[in-house]
Amino acid sequence: MRKTRRTERWGGRAGQALLLATAVGVLAACDGLLEADIDYLLTDDALQGASTASTQVASIQALFECGISTFGWIALGHEDVFESIAGVAGGAHVYRADPPGGVCDQSGPDVSFFDQMMGARALNSNAAGTGVYDKIASGEFVLGTEGSRLQAIGATYMTASLLHFGQFYCEGALDGSMPMDPTDFLTDALTWVDRIPGHVAAAGGDFALPNSAATSALSTATGLRAQILYAQGNLALAAAEAAAVPNGFTAWVTREAGEQRRNKYTAAGGFSGMVGPVDWWVAANRVNPATGVDYANPVPFTGYVFLGFGPLGETLDANNLPVRWAEENRDASDNPIPLAGFSAADSDTRVPHEIQPIQGPEPREVPTKYVTDDQDIPLVNWAEMRLIEALQEAVSGTASASIDLINEVRTAAGVRNITGTYRTALEGGTYTSTMREVVFEEARRVLYAEAGRFWAWKINNTDLAFFPRSQGSTPFQGYSYGGGVRLHFPNDEYELNPNFEPLGRLAARGTLCAADEAPFIA
Repeated sequence: MRKTRRTERWGGRAGQALLLATAVGVLAACDGLLEADIDYLLTDDALQGASTASTQVASIQALFECGISTFGWIALGHEDVFESIAGVAGGAHVYRADPPGGVCDQSGPDVSFFDQMMGARALNSNAAGTGVYDKIASGEFVLGTEGSRLQAIGATYMTASLLHFGQFYCEGALDGSMPMDPTDFLTDALTWVDRIPGHVAAAGGDFALPNSAATSALSTATGLRAQILYAQGNLALAAAEAAAVPNGFTAWVTREAGEQRRNKYTAAGGFSGMVGPVDWWVAANRVNPATGVDYANPVPFTGYVFLGFGPLGETLDANNLPVRWAEENRDASDNPIPLAGFSAADSDTRVPHEIQPIQGPEPREVPTKYVTDDQDIPLVNWAEMRLIEALQEAVSGTASASIDLINEVRTAAGVRNITGTYRTALEGGTYTSTMREVVFEEARRVLYAEAGRFWAWKINNTDLAFFPRSQGSTPFQGYSYGGGVRLHFPNDEYELNPNFEPLGRLAARGTLCAADEAPFIA
């Protein structure tokens, strides 16, 4: 695809045609979920027809889903899950400060996701008013209640795309706009999510969100609103919204086998191995800028291998380090070696992994939460909603209520509840870990490998979380850390957007980012 001015690319009808050309590739591998014959959509004339509206909305969903799956793979590096072992995809797990562009998932190690997320947003609605949502809203596409249903679906993915930019990017721009910071993106996301109930009502009432296994478009919107409010730092309102999402509800990013529809965890898993607690990080400056205090060694809230529970449901020990039930290795038969006083019954089964051969010198632990290409990824997960409520109780309510919410999540997962003298110590404030830290560790485990949802929690809790900020490197191959806490937009966004010209174009990169977010090394 020839590079053009980004402000044009994401704006007029020619830009839409380019996006739909991408969408053809995305949809080509679909089965019945998003199956569509959209070759004729590659012309501007075809884009004008109201009969194409439903296919355009399906294209938006496909673009978003391909992007978020690849993004979720990148997020595993920002969450300290694993590192590149094979010498392939070395830029995937290194706390990137920039998002890769291009068409996503052209190969197993392909890391592109930015263009898909931007494309899903622009195809919905853009500054030129040529998105499918725009055309329904303006009356150019007259579709009655079906138009309202399509607007509700489109607004859902518009919300999710803007939340992605507001949560994970510290700056950027849309449709050639002035520079935007997270507050701008999240404000726009909130505007869009607030439109959804009206569209649902105009469509005749709540409906199942297609191709997501979500039984309710309204519950999906409520969950996204809770995520937005949490990202904004409004925990009380986020918890109130989260409480309205029922137990058991999940909206999924649907996956299918085949390139551009597959779950990238499995497509790229043969190159990477999991890491244990971060006790190998050697850096001249170990200080956490959010606190001004050096990280401990090992770094708390790190390491996903062999996580477990204490006898009373403890996930953090007296030193505020995650409880583990086995050593960081296996015996000659590849069985985990239990620590003294622990057995396999103490394992936290919500963080599954196993030792497997990978493209490296020896087998490594790899995630097994997703074991096939077509396993779906949560977009809104009711368990996260309960934990948002639990966090609110931890900081502004009662420890007892926070524990009850955690235990709801654990009971549903079939794992050990918080009980006995451990619960008493937490409720009395006499345990070494605070309730906020207990909730944070719970989120780390519950949101394991869920397309960056724990990365989002890390961003909102930087005093607890590990971000090396370009200090040090990965333990095996020695890839240098890229420094990212949040991302900034790709370089060509600065070079091609005329509103960045008086700011010095690339010289403006990082100027809207907090000083402790990333060094943004050129």
